[in-house]
Amino acid sequence: MQGRHLPCFKRNNNMEGITLKAHAKINLSLRITGKRPDGYHEIVSFMQGTGLHDVVTLKKCSGNGTKYNFPHCNLNELLVYLCTASKTMPTDRSNLVFKGAEAFLKAHGSEGLPEAVIVDIDKRLPVAAGIAGGSGNAAAVMLGLNALAGYPLSLRDLMDAGTAVGADVPFSIFMNAYRNREVLASLKGIDEASDSAWTSGIGEIIEAAPPVTRTVILANPGTGVSTKAAYEAMDSIGYSDVDREDRSLFVNDMESYTLMEHEKAAELKQIMQDKLNADEVLMSGSGPSIVAYYMDSDKASGDMELLGKLTGEMPGLRMWLSDTGK
Repeated sequence: MQGRHLPCFKRNNNMEGITLKAHAKINLSLRITGKRPDGYHEIVSFMQGTGLHDVVTLKKCSGNGTKYNFPHCNLNELLVYLCTASKTMPTDRSNLVFKGAEAFLKAHGSEGLPEAVIVDIDKRLPVAAGIAGGSGNAAAVMLGLNALAGYPLSLRDLMDAGTAVGADVPFSIFMNAYRNREVLASLKGIDEASDSAWTSGIGEIIEAAPPVTRTVILANPGTGVSTKAAYEAMDSIGYSDVDREDRSLFVNDMESYTLMEHEKAAELKQIMQDKLNADEVLMSGSGPSIVAYYMDSDKASGDMELLGKLTGEMPGLRMWLSDTGK
């Protein structure tokens, strides 16, 4: 929880490092257009960042494996320790933090890096929620390692490397570079970064786009959705007959699976559609997070209070008032 996080670096604030905000993304459009021979699915999606974020800090440290009582992964060229108070994140090699670090090392090597780093994650976002929380952590680690190494890779280099980690990682790098642009001012290609983009292919083709600026209420019913299972279900449900030039907003093909299989997500969307004064209500990604979009921020603030009353008996529900298209 945000208020209970104990920084891993309290004992030594002189350790050299970098702190980044790993922002969540939301999909204002998501069309599934087909499946490739390698098993990945082709998409056309409009993605934006939000003000909601985890906080990721990377610190250079000694490679003495007995010094820190944290989970760690030896990536041959770099020893990565993981520190977090979260009870929902995996701490083994399946964590995208380790995969992001490995992708950076594959693209650049260890030149300019210490023998070890500690990655401290103040986890504020829900997991398996359709908002790229894990991908955002991986993006922050790749951006952070690049900074610690002296910025050897450009923004596009990092995005290309991130494709191997996950389909949402290239956009997460693109958007989080933008949202952390003051900290990452020396990153080559930073001027290209944006909060908003049309994505296609499996998510690796990123085209910056004018933002759709809205105030949003993001609500999560307290359950998780397997992205893999959701994509596999689309093979039976069917794909959209659209191409990369499609620019339709506020449509999500994944709703046909997730809202059918996850009762709490379906109930939450129905309440938000019927009872709130939002301009649009749409599930993000594979869900189960539901987003209400507002051009009028005062309406959003009022609806935030109303939604709390309407959903007061839904166990596990979390909701936030935030921005998108900043």
